[in-house]
Amino acid sequence: MMPTISFTILGCGSSGGVPRLGGNWGDCDPSNIKNQRSRCSLLVELAGDEGITRVLIDTSPDMRNQLLAANIGNLDGVVYTHEHADHWLELPVVYNAIRHYILCGPIPVYGTKGPLKLANDMCESIEESFLCEIIEDGDSRFIGDQCWHWSRTQHYVETLACRVDVEDSSFVFTADTGPEWDAKSLGDRVDLMIAESTFLSERENEEILHLSARQAGLLASNARAEKLVLSHLAPGESESAHLEEAQSVFSGPISLASVGKHYEV
Repeated sequence: MMPTISFTILGCGSSGGVPRLGGNWGDCDPSNIKNQRSRCSLLVELAGDEGITRVLIDTSPDMRNQLLAANIGNLDGVVYTHEHADHWLELPVVYNAIRHYILCGPIPVYGTKGPLKLANDMCESIEESFLCEIIEDGDSRFIGDQCWHWSRTQHYVETLACRVDVEDSSFVFTADTGPEWDAKSLGDRVDLMIAESTFLSERENEEILHLSARQAGLLASNARAEKLVLSHLAPGESESAHLEEAQSVFSGPISLASVGKHYEV
């Protein structure tokens, strides 16, 4: 059986999600279920002769409902990109679930120093649930048959983008980053890139350490990505405007992440 690597978007919103508190949808159409954007988490699965290896990227504040919706009851590893709350806050919930309910052995957890220090502060006897390992810029690890590589991005705290390779298939998740990060630090050419696309180019002069849709398209083009998925849209952002802007600089297929969307590489 040829190994098949796939990705499921569990959440694709930025820190506020959509709708915002108070029911503010901004430019999003509330009748379109794809505009209900929970915070970012991503499930990576590799199906092979020995079963399925599942790795979760980040545990957003919406994680429990995300895993229930995806019918996921076990994980083989967790990878944290950085310590901002919308990316790691449910780590103690995973800890409690493993320790008190799932009752499996500890699972590998990889992350920057920030979230793992916070986890140690909040979770007593963390070793009962997690085998924690700090990762840094340039590191590589195998999680099952998945070969993971990390590169530090341009963000307010230490943040690591990741690349996953399985035989001839590859994908990159940019995590949170500003435009000065070079995706080619993770290798030249990639089958699929999931890139943050927080705002539109009209705000680039504010020098926010996130990407516009145009910058996401340029990042994917420079890395010779075959396909691009836009994620992490700020609350109220128009999906059609993001697609149009990215398409102006990236010639490959582009889609917009939505909760539950599934990709194979």
